[in-house]
Amino acid sequence: MEKRMASNEDPFGIQPARWFIGPPPPRVTGFLARACSLAIMIIIGHWVRVPLGGVGVKPVPVHGNTLGENDTGKIFNWHPVLMTLGFVVLMAEALLSYQAPILPGLARETRKRVHWGCHLAAGLCLVLGLVAVVQSHRLKRPSPMPDWYSPHSFLGLTALAIMGLQILVGLYSYVWPRLSLSNRMAMGPLHRFWGMAAWLAGLGAIASGLQEKVTFIHMKKPLTGKELHGLVVRLPAIVLPLLVVLAALVLYHQVPPATRQQVGDDSYGLVSGGARASGQGLLRAGRPADEDESDYDGSLERRPV
Repeated sequence: MEKRMASNEDPFGIQPARWFIGPPPPRVTGFLARACSLAIMIIIGHWVRVPLGGVGVKPVPVHGNTLGENDTGKIFNWHPVLMTLGFVVLMAEALLSYQAPILPGLARETRKRVHWGCHLAAGLCLVLGLVAVVQSHRLKRPSPMPDWYSPHSFLGLTALAIMGLQILVGLYSYVWPRLSLSNRMAMGPLHRFWGMAAWLAGLGAIASGLQEKVTFIHMKKPLTGKELHGLVVRLPAIVLPLLVVLAALVLYHQVPPATRQQVGDDSYGLVSGGARASGQGLLRAGRPADEDESDYDGSLERRPV
């Protein structure tokens, strides 16, 4: 009898594999994602500090130049640091805050505050990073540099635009003045989708920006011999695959877990996207119908099994 019940619970024998790889993913993947984002931040910080010469807030005069030429490279160097902090560290933490909170057992309201707090902090970093690159162009002498001329800049502006709209819509829908419960539930899937889209666009902008910077360095001073394998090239090359790993680890936490739905003949169905899923079940993304939804905020939070 017990064997028959176990067979009905898991007729395809997939539960052991699901415990090991998910969804929901094992808790260790959350720690791996944070370790990856921290590693990227450290690498970018070292790249800026050593090969690129660090950061600054004022142009540096070029001595011995009669044209009044200056170097605004240290002002520009804030740009990769702040954009990496915003997209790679803070936005990744915001996406992980519900499904894989940094401290297990955090209350839902605390997770919500971490989520929008990280997004607001990320937005501040992105704005400051944008100011840094614009200032480095406009303070350049003897003549300012143009803005918004490269594919990287257009991709970055697209990511910032989506990010800005996400913050505004999210605050309006879930914080203040706050939509009704049914509208918040309907907005949830869209809010998650466009949040992930903004984040992936940001990671793509970081990848294209690193490649663009290395190209500019090579154009200014052709790299040959050992310089081709030096830190100025090697560190960005390490970051690019780490961005892919980070994206995979974070987005895996956004996969809704498959849940069993009993039909008349005790058959096995997948609520998360299957044909048997009801409209209300899809709005809840597989969450139980009798759960208290009064504080629903669009998240796809991992639930204890």
